[in-house]
Amino acid sequence: MSDSTKKNQELSLSLKETAEKLRTIADGLEQGNVSINEETVPIALDTKIKISLKSKDNKVSIKLKWKPTNTSAPTEEKPLRKEVTDRDSMNRDMDNRDPKTAKEDALGEYTILKKRMSKDFGAIMKSCIKGQTIPEKLLVERFYQDSQAMCSYPDKGEEFYETYLKQAESLIESFKKADLEAMSLAITALGKIRKECHNRHK
Repeated sequence: MSDSTKKNQELSLSLKETAEKLRTIADGLEQGNVSINEETVPIALDTKIKISLKSKDNKVSIKLKWKPTNTSAPTEEKPLRKEVTDRDSMNRDMDNRDPKTAKEDALGEYTILKKRMSKDFGAIMKSCIKGQTIPEKLLVERFYQDSQAMCSYPDKGEEFYETYLKQAESLIESFKKADLEAMSLAITALGKIRKECHNRHK
């Protein structure tokens, strides 16, 4: 079965044309994308890019290969975190468990949540500030829903929750409008809140 997400291109160019092509590729990579077969393809967080060069008879053969390495996630939109929509149900289940077990389970969930959020935050920050490109929809929506889930946990910095959620809302709204400048401001503000909260509660 062929992989519809994989893209390949083969070119035979002169030395001068090859140099120009490589410069074009480098410029695209700085912007977070690569051009293959006249199609501009965004570079996801988990993407494998292979560029092969072979010189013969004053001609250079260039092979470009682009493939997301994480293709297990479905392409259709689905709820990304059940704890956002099913938090009340989850809490009721926890109430019926042994208090010690419930506390340990909640702590484990929170730790996993925070690790994923930290990774996604860094990716969004890098895309908006350094790459000057709009991050992937899946990435932004997952971070937003995880932010809502995080702010449902008690005793984890509740004094910051209201301000944090306002900036998270600003981030998702500016993403919907493809407003890179507003996204950059929101993610920077979220970074400051995260740092202050971590300093106080770690």
